[in-house]
Formats: sequence, C-alpha cells, structure tokens
Amino acid sequence: MITNKRLLFAALTAAALPFAAQALTIGFESGEGYAAGDLAGQPSSGTQWVNTFGAVNVVNVAAGVGNGGGAGLVNTSTGGGSNFVFYGFNTTNADLGFTFDSTSSVLQYSFDWRPTQDLNGSNGQILFDFMVGSNADTGTDAAMALRIHSSGRFQANDGGTLRTVDGLFGTAGTYSTISGTINYATNQFTVFVDNTQLFTTNNNGNLGFQNTASDNAYIRFSNLRGGTDSAQWREWNMDNISVIPEPSTLALVGIALGSMVFLRRRKN
Repeated sequence: MITNKRLLFAALTAAALPFAAQALTIGFESGEGYAAGDLAGQPSSGTQWVNTFGAVNVVNVAAGVGNGGGAGLVNTSTGGGSNFVFYGFNTTNADLGFTFDSTSSVLQYSFDWRPTQDLNGSNGQILFDFMVGSNADTGTDAAMALRIHSSGRFQANDGGTLRTVDGLFGTAGTYSTISGTINYATNQFTVFVDNTQLFTTNNNGNLGFQNTASDNAYIRFSNLRGGTDSAQWREWNMDNISVIPEPSTLALVGIALGSMVFLRRRKN
C-alpha cells in the first residue's frame, strides 16, 4: 500500500509539472530564420527582435563569427557620433514552452560574449548591457542587469549596489560564457563567468524584479558606446543566448502538498 501511494504521489507530481520547458536558444543561425544584416525584425518568423532605442545600425547578424564557427552578433562602429542602441526580445510562453510566472518561476540564462578589440579603455565608458525581465531601455524594471565596460570591468546591478570585478575581460579573442539563474520567488540571482561564480545576491529593490507589462521574461541588450570619444569605442560579438524556465522550489512544494491532500482524500 505504501509503495502504491508513493507511486501515485510521484505520478501526480509529474503530471502537475509542466513538461520540461525547452530552452529558448538564439544562435542567430539561418536555420532559426536569421540572415546577415540588421538584427531588428529578425528572425524571419515568430517572435522578433525590436530596435527599441537608437536609429544607428551598429549591431548586425554576421555569418562566421559565432562561437563554434556559426553565425552570431557583431557590433561595428560608425566612425563618429552616438552608437547607443537597444534591442529587445519579448519572450512568449510559446518561445519558452512554459507558462512563465514573474512571482515564482526560475530562469536559467546564458550567453557567449567576446571583445574583438582589446578592452583597455576607461572604467567610465559602459560598452554593453544585458538585462532580463525588463521591457524598458533603462533596465530599471529588470530582474537582473549586467554590464561590461571599455576597460573590461564587469558589473551586476543587484538593485542597490553595482557589484564589480575589474579587468575580467581584456584581450580580444576568446568567447566567455556568462550564465546563472534568476529566482523570481526569492528575488535572487547568480552570475557565473566560464563556470566561476562571481555573484549571488538578493535584489535590493531599485530593480523591480517584476515585469511592468505582463508575465514575460523580456531579454534586452544594448550597445552603449555613446558620444564622440572614439578612443573609448570597442567592438564585441555575442552568440548563443539561452533562457530556460522552470518552476521554483516553492511551486514544487505546493504541488507536493496538493498531491498529499489528494492522497489523504482518496484514503478517506
């Protein structure tokens, strides 16, 4: 009888869970509907990237620059003026294969990034931002915001403090994988670079950690080489963005408790 109850409990728990969500993977490959050229409006079908700020076309899909020899994103300077530009990908449940909940879900994220020019510039020049959970260009509503400076400085914004590692990125060339988890139930995120954990932090409130429009794991990134100081401009590539959603531990506990109640009722 105990064995049967355990089997029934396991079956109920498995049935209550969503099927394992597929990773939302964006490799900027032709098989995904991408083509060389301006990222805005790509891929050719389904959810597309939108240029949400800045008219200068300085970030493009380019064949042959990706990690492992595939396609990827490359940014190019325009030789002068402002290069500020933001792109957004408004993930849907269809993209994730999962019903995302901005109060309880957990997201695993990762992307590959490399400088193609040595990062020997200023700590004061932000080069690149990557945000999850924000539908605003500023990132103020993001669950997590990461940034890289022209000096190679790497920062994570936990809502109250910019946590900093200097000189993390330097010489042009090799991709680094930036990854971690974002737990919407506990307002906590982790950040790894090449499997080395740099930060584990609770969001302290200046970042909303809740999406402002709807339940959506928005992805935003930006090329932030603004102004006319061309000495601070640096080139970079990005590839293999991945977002994998899963229910939080609290959600799993709820499912387990619900299953136990069901078993008790069946027994009575």
